[in-house]
Amino acid sequence: MTKKIKLFSIVTLLIAGILSNGSLAQDDEEWHFTEGAKMRLGKGRINDIQFSPTGSRFAVATSIGIWIYDAYTGEELSLLAVLPGEGRDVTTIAFSPDGRTLASCERGGVGRLWEVRTGKPIAIFREFRQSENPGLRALVFSEDGTKLIGANWNNEVSVSELSENIKPPIISYMDGRKANRVTLDIQLSPNGNFLAIADPRPEDWKNNEFLIKLWDTTTGKQLHTLTGHTQWVRSIAFSADSKALVSGDYGKIRLWDTVTGRLKATSNWRRGTITYALAFSPSGRFIASGHREGVKLWDNTVKPKRQTDDAIGAYQHTLELRGHKDYVSKLAFSPDEKTLLTGSKDGTIQAWDTATGSHRYTVPGHIEGTQDLVFTQNGDTLVSLNQPFNPPGILQQQRWDINTGDQLSTRLLGMDVPSMKLAPDGKTLVVHAYGNQCVLWDINADPLHILDRFVLDGYPRSGLNVKFGFSADGKMLAAGGEDNLVHVWDLTDFKKTQHRFTVKGHKHWIRTLAFSPDRKMLASGGEGGTLCLWRVSDGASLFKSTAHKTWVNAVAFSPDGKILASGGDELFLWDTTTGTQLRTTHRKLSARIFTLVFSPDGNTLVAGNWDGILELWDVRTGGLLSTHTGHTRWTDVLKFSTDGKTLVTGSFWDGTILLWDWKTLKKTGNR
Repeated sequence: MTKKIKLFSIVTLLIAGILSNGSLAQDDEEWHFTEGAKMRLGKGRINDIQFSPTGSRFAVATSIGIWIYDAYTGEELSLLAVLPGEGRDVTTIAFSPDGRTLASCERGGVGRLWEVRTGKPIAIFREFRQSENPGLRALVFSEDGTKLIGANWNNEVSVSELSENIKPPIISYMDGRKANRVTLDIQLSPNGNFLAIADPRPEDWKNNEFLIKLWDTTTGKQLHTLTGHTQWVRSIAFSADSKALVSGDYGKIRLWDTVTGRLKATSNWRRGTITYALAFSPSGRFIASGHREGVKLWDNTVKPKRQTDDAIGAYQHTLELRGHKDYVSKLAFSPDEKTLLTGSKDGTIQAWDTATGSHRYTVPGHIEGTQDLVFTQNGDTLVSLNQPFNPPGILQQQRWDINTGDQLSTRLLGMDVPSMKLAPDGKTLVVHAYGNQCVLWDINADPLHILDRFVLDGYPRSGLNVKFGFSADGKMLAAGGEDNLVHVWDLTDFKKTQHRFTVKGHKHWIRTLAFSPDRKMLASGGEGGTLCLWRVSDGASLFKSTAHKTWVNAVAFSPDGKILASGGDELFLWDTTTGTQLRTTHRKLSARIFTLVFSPDGNTLVAGNWDGILELWDVRTGGLLSTHTGHTRWTDVLKFSTDGKTLVTGSFWDGTILLWDWKTLKKTGNR
């Protein structure tokens, strides 16, 4: 097998080339940061969970790499990750049948083979070169370990032979068409022979009939169309012998025969609920289903069969596993079927005894959807807001010790809101509830306490994407969105809103708002490239620009308020007194800017980009000083600590928070 694996590496790159580039597995206590980064909070979003064939370990594919855990204790053993600057958003993983090799694929189509014993990469390959969305959704080894089969979101399947006579991957479309963007689930059968796709078509919504298509991966021909679901199919899973398929929607779970395409059974339970995840145990004895309220375990060996309200054909509902605080999105059985791992949007992976339902251990830290960050007044604690996505989960408040990296507390706030903003005090939260309704919360109160409710006059009932901005002292609040209006309120000492003014200066959605440090000016930017500066005392327009060609995603004031930065596909600096453009950047941006912040001395502008890269710009000259890779995608939040020594960055996509030593970062001349 070793010889075959080595030969496989020549698909695109020799092993020597990989190692010479420094792509190494991280040691147990090292994270291989870019220079200047000193700590990471959070382990990344859970994309996949797989047990090793022996059952002694399990691997978790995340947005920052692959975590390896001890399956008996949940202890972290290692993190397999390439160096910053290379793809790390691992979408799917698979162990070889002998357990010696782990295959992984990253968003962007790059695949790697890892030696499990050492944690080192031994090969790299790329598939779906011409695809628009090349990230693999499913990956399996053939039963004899000589082939690697992958499937992506576009209904493409590739088969790569791990043999001496290696050939380029065979790539084929299932039915010759690409998938819809709303495809929710794609699964390969364990033997690699079948591909199941839950791919809603426009007519499915009209007819309330949601289809699952079953394909032969060798011929690319459709085998069966599975009909019966009247609601959106959220999850599908194959049995270990590939002879059965289970699927779940908003209220029903259905069991299918993959050979004939016939429906074998439909769930009959007292209270149907959305099924977010499904899994068969290796022998087919159990089916596990993940829901908002926990996990259900179904057993087909219960005798005599009870005619109850809780069954999927021969599978009787035997256990309810409750311990998560948000919905369960990933499931994995151990090879001996004695342990079930459940991965939840609450940021934890929990291990359960399948015989008794008893809880064994919890693996914390897999957060996602970072929305906002605020340092507490003493500067030792960081408050983060996180809300899972696809589909949305419950908003979480995390507290972190920035000296040790310890997660001090996690609190689920019981909200699923489209947009929000945390005030500088870390206690007050404003949320867009629905339509034109907004709510101001005290999130430190127990229970949560509503401070005030207020309305966005003129906002459409169906409107989303409200953006908020607090002044630095937390005494003023601004909002805007699809109504193209800028709303401003004063906040009283009792955190009640007093409307100050509403003005119109935008023709398109407002995407960003920021007050000047002295609260005398408010900047707003939006789609269509419009940038506005307002006088806060009366709402008068100070200047308006359409210099940006597309979106204005971020605005930020210098500490003295004399300079305004605006970013999107371009980066501009403005004189706030005259409204004139000071200078343009001297280098093309690496990616669209999502967020901006000035350094405490005002000499450097930090930009967070769509591709996860930080760019440091010289405010005086407009020149690029350095670039730094930390997040895998979407650097959404930038904040400096109260003493100015630490820069914190958050990513909505990869679910991690990075702490950077500012003194080191600004001296690093990395371009």
